[in-house]
Amino acid sequence: MRRVIGYVCLFLGGLVFLLGVLARPVIYHNLATVPLDQKTTLRSVGEHMTALEISKTGVRVIKDATLENFKIVLGVPGKAKGNNAFWQYVVVSKEVGGKVLDQSQEGVSFDRVSGEATNCCGDFKSAPTPEDVNKINDNYKHKGLFFKFPFDTQKTTYLWWDGDLGRAEPMKYLRTEKVQGVQTYVFQQKSGPEVYGKQKGVPGELFHSKKPVDANLVYENTRTLYVEPNTGIIIKGVEQQNKRLEAPGYAAVPTTIGTIGYTDATIKQNIKDSSKGSMLGFIKGPLTPIGIVLGLLLIGGGMALVLIDASSTRSTHRI
Repeated sequence: MRRVIGYVCLFLGGLVFLLGVLARPVIYHNLATVPLDQKTTLRSVGEHMTALEISKTGVRVIKDATLENFKIVLGVPGKAKGNNAFWQYVVVSKEVGGKVLDQSQEGVSFDRVSGEATNCCGDFKSAPTPEDVNKINDNYKHKGLFFKFPFDTQKTTYLWWDGDLGRAEPMKYLRTEKVQGVQTYVFQQKSGPEVYGKQKGVPGELFHSKKPVDANLVYENTRTLYVEPNTGIIIKGVEQQNKRLEAPGYAAVPTTIGTIGYTDATIKQNIKDSSKGSMLGFIKGPLTPIGIVLGLLLIGGGMALVLIDASSTRSTHRI
């Protein structure tokens, strides 16, 4: 009986030892990659916001409005190459119960582990208005992180893509904080105020002028992201926006002003998507030493039982 138990311990010990040895280089490596066929819809809502509505019939400033923003992410496996994913990104901003204010689409290729943009697979960007959304720049280049942080996110500064500025800006680590029971790393990116474009012939009525006005597009934004560190998935996102038109001699005209952030339903969905985070943390961390030590103990115990049983059998035969 001891010999049978010993062989069982040897077998289990070998499996556990092998599991520990392969945990990081094989198991974690295969699990810590983003899917090619991603399908996600993120909804943000901001109350008491100010926005500029531009349409074919004219322009108007919307005040004390509730705005919502939909970000639809759709993976395109057919455009992926090597260790890169290609995800299409559609953004629709609108007043709740009202018209669409902005709409754009973007295609981004990025490394499936680090999350860094690679521009390998035909990145593109459309014009950011409902009327021009089908005008595509198919020679667009991205840099830094776009959709998520890397697996095994560190407490450091990353470069995060800012679509308004058209470049990657520093995203600094601030602190750790729990979001609905999930431990997250909090990062923040502060941009502007900065002139990021010019708009000629803005309707004079916005500036209380009798003639069109040439204005600067001014951008200012504080973006705060709450990241589950094992998966790099963003659990919660909040933006404090202050986008406006400025012209010498006139009061600034707001285009988007206020705070907007993920809804509770979106946060819950992101938490569900990041559910393998604790498992990844265990595989990358304690599984290796636990597997190796426990495996060696089982192998040692199994060998001892087999040898003791063999010794007892020989003694019995001698008698």
